[in-house]
Amino acid sequence: MKIFSYIFIFLLVLATLSPIYAKGGNDKSNQYLKSSALSIAKIQLMQALDNHLGSTNFRPISPVLNMVSSNDQPKSYKDRKKAFFRSLILPGAGEYYLGKQTLAKAFFVTEITLWLSYFAFRKYGKWVRNDALAFAATHSGANIEGKPSQFFVDIGNYIDIYQYNDAKQRFGQFEKVYSDEDYFWSWDSNGNRRKFENMRIDSDRAFNRSIFVLGGIFANHLISAIHSSWQTHRYNKKLDQMTKSTIHIQISTNYLTSEFSLNIQKEF
Repeated sequence: MKIFSYIFIFLLVLATLSPIYAKGGNDKSNQYLKSSALSIAKIQLMQALDNHLGSTNFRPISPVLNMVSSNDQPKSYKDRKKAFFRSLILPGAGEYYLGKQTLAKAFFVTEITLWLSYFAFRKYGKWVRNDALAFAATHSGANIEGKPSQFFVDIGNYIDIYQYNDAKQRFGQFEKVYSDEDYFWSWDSNGNRRKFENMRIDSDRAFNRSIFVLGGIFANHLISAIHSSWQTHRYNKKLDQMTKSTIHIQISTNYLTSEFSLNIQKEF
């Protein structure tokens, strides 16, 4: 509406000046009249503008540009429980949730290596045990079907069933004496007995190592879960520190008065 008022006043002034310019010629008196009429028109235009501005509470245009630092954006916290249980189920999953790719790969590769070791020890133990039992059946005549593990320990320590029973009776361990013919054995040589004993020990050692590796697998799950939970705590704490130092920048420009102001605020 203000712009339309300015245009109306300008057209009114032009209408006032048009008769004067219509009568003008090339003589000096006409040039003087033109100059005087133009000066008067300028004065009238300025007075009209002053009166108009005084009556309309005109304010200069002052657009303001506000800029806020990027760390004032919504916070993206990580859930400690999610990180903990993800790593507890699959080591490295919690680290991957936090974006720590290298640590995630380290825990995951460790998990795969431990499981491969576990199955390798179990497979090797079964393979050596089967060979040892077959060797005992061939060289001692023992019936290996359905026998407890202690029986194979005994046939590896004694040359035959008679030597074993005699030793148990001398120590008063009558409940451990083998009386059933199904438990009979007699080695063809003492060297084969020792060979069987070494094979049996190797098999038991492999199974024991597989149990140890199984404990390592459990430890890997637990360590990864605790580590991811701690890393989540550090991640959220660092995010808090970043957001507490928000920087606000405000730029103000007045196009009419050519004024410029810069305001910077930092929150701690």
